[in-house]
Amino acid sequence: MSDDARAAFAAEFDVSRETLARLDRYAELLTEWQQRMNLVGPSTLPHIWDRHFRDSAQLLPIAGTGKSWLDIGAGGGFPGLVLAILDPTARFTLVESITKKCRFLDTVSQQTDTAGHVQVANVRIEALGGSKFDIITARAAASLDTLFDWGLRFAGSGTRWILPKGARVQEELASAAKRFHFEHELIPSRTDSDARIVVAKGVKRR
Repeated sequence: MSDDARAAFAAEFDVSRETLARLDRYAELLTEWQQRMNLVGPSTLPHIWDRHFRDSAQLLPIAGTGKSWLDIGAGGGFPGLVLAILDPTARFTLVESITKKCRFLDTVSQQTDTAGHVQVANVRIEALGGSKFDIITARAAASLDTLFDWGLRFAGSGTRWILPKGARVQEELASAAKRFHFEHELIPSRTDSDARIVVAKGVKRR
């Protein structure tokens, strides 16, 4: 199954052999480190290529290239580290408050040749130094209104928020709209028919 999923991933995202080898190494490290700490849901481990790599990679065509990304609550590196492997022209700041997860992110970054354009910040997002990013993303880190709350000081006038969300996306949008003004569109997820990717811009407090 994983070989089929790997081949399908390579075809879908037009991935070079070198990039595929980096993702193979990532998959090996994830499987190895997962035995020591909870990086992903254990049941998703056999489905890394679809559930984690493809789920992350689908954000890249939405974003285009040559951007600066902020990934809030990077955890096991999804989506930020996958995107960094796929797009060496962009810069990525991965924010993760749990130190051992940051050690994992640093290890993967070094062993996949992405350390030059990836910064792993071992802090809570509230403590991160302020600079503006082109794109703010997060996967399963918090609700939409909380993400807007955390990320707003890193957003400039042209910043886009690209946020994968599950089946409760409409509830989250309604809740966020009580506290924030924003424009948004919803893009269907390639990996989950119930999920949507929220692409928001012009976020500001009410």
